[in-house]
Amino acid sequence: MNTMLLGMSAAVGIGFAVYGTRKWLPNQTPAPQEEKPSEVTRLSDLSHLWTDNEVEIKDASNLWREQTRKNRAHTPRPTFQHYEIEQFFSEMIEHRPSINGVRRDLIIMILTLLDKEGDCPSVVRKHKDEAERIYAEDSYALLETVPLYRHTLTVTRNFIAKADQEALLADMILIALAHDIGKIPSYHDGMYSSGDHPIIAGLILKGIPEFMTLPNREDICRAVTGHHLMKCDNILTDGLKQSDHEARQAELATLYADLRERKHNSFESNGAQRESVPASARTIHPPSEEREHPLGFAPSKERYMPTIMDIPACIDPDAIISSLKKKINLVESTPKGEQWSVVSMPNGVIYVNPEALWEAIKEVSNHDPMVCASEGFESEKRNLMYTVVTELARTRSALATEHVADGYFTSQVSIITGGGKRLSHLLIPFTAKSFGVMPSALEEQKTPQLKRMVKDIKPKNKEVEQCVGR
Repeated sequence: MNTMLLGMSAAVGIGFAVYGTRKWLPNQTPAPQEEKPSEVTRLSDLSHLWTDNEVEIKDASNLWREQTRKNRAHTPRPTFQHYEIEQFFSEMIEHRPSINGVRRDLIIMILTLLDKEGDCPSVVRKHKDEAERIYAEDSYALLETVPLYRHTLTVTRNFIAKADQEALLADMILIALAHDIGKIPSYHDGMYSSGDHPIIAGLILKGIPEFMTLPNREDICRAVTGHHLMKCDNILTDGLKQSDHEARQAELATLYADLRERKHNSFESNGAQRESVPASARTIHPPSEEREHPLGFAPSKERYMPTIMDIPACIDPDAIISSLKKKINLVESTPKGEQWSVVSMPNGVIYVNPEALWEAIKEVSNHDPMVCASEGFESEKRNLMYTVVTELARTRSALATEHVADGYFTSQVSIITGGGKRLSHLLIPFTAKSFGVMPSALEEQKTPQLKRMVKDIKPKNKEVEQCVGR
């Protein structure tokens, strides 16, 4: 114990000695150093440090969007069975530095899927909400011959041509390649009850773990699932719709040209032998619940205000009137039953089913590819019909404008049958004067069958006025 106390006292003493030495002994002053003259450089001479290798912000975004493959193991180059897919990958994907990381993996994944399962038709109409169900039978039958992978590549090339920012290119390619994968039978046949093909495509994407790691996955999915909607909510969806429409125009232009050539050769070799529509196209009809309507189709529930476009040179407004005139008060037998498409009223208004106007437009245009392609894109179809009706209103005062709201070409009406049933629908109200006929003469042409189908047609705004006692 005494030994321990002596040791501690010694340690404390040594500590005080060291402290005193540092406290009271003089410090050594270091020798003065010779001052060097400072170097002066102008800022302009240093500017090259930040001006060399300038990168625009739109392209620099690739630097932070995700890590490149520098630190990743080299991935072997994929090979494809279809020459068109192989060529597309070589030209558009393989040597583009901006297409890297997860997006590159996803693009290769979808190209591989199209290579293996993309020989299926590029049109589907199994689900009740499919936009392509409204294609005419002849156009649909022709588009069935276009394989999905080829249509997808055409759409993607069109979409790439619209890209003005390299940073967005990978997303645009991914969106375009994925937009129709919901049509692949292995997915569509098992998931069609979930929705139409854009919805199925979105579900497929969300089932891929790599896709779910993308920070902007919702924007990509929204563009894919919305490419057949009439109203777009972003620029990517709008660009995809345009690219898809352009692809359909080009496809139908080629297909109809080939069809006319075959018909011409058939007439020359076999006389007046008529080209028939494939049986698969003739036997596909809308569901029975839609056939019960006297007009044969249900109006779209999506509200859309059409816009004026340049009227195609192939459409003659006067010829449209002549085509519609042939159908006034005519009941026709169709696969959907007995139907009328144009009917007159004693007050001088002639109501036209929008589909009858569309058929007249196609007939007058001689099935122009631009017109036929619009059938699968409801917004384009409505824009074209609105343009034609506006032109007829301008040149012939053909539209009964008192029944139509500004910016539209149809009127919400109640069709009253002979049995008193009321059916709500959208019809185009034309004036009898524009057809060069008297209302009384048209009433005399009505058959008992037509009178049972249509006793009266009342615009909804007039019904409201009557209810409130105006």
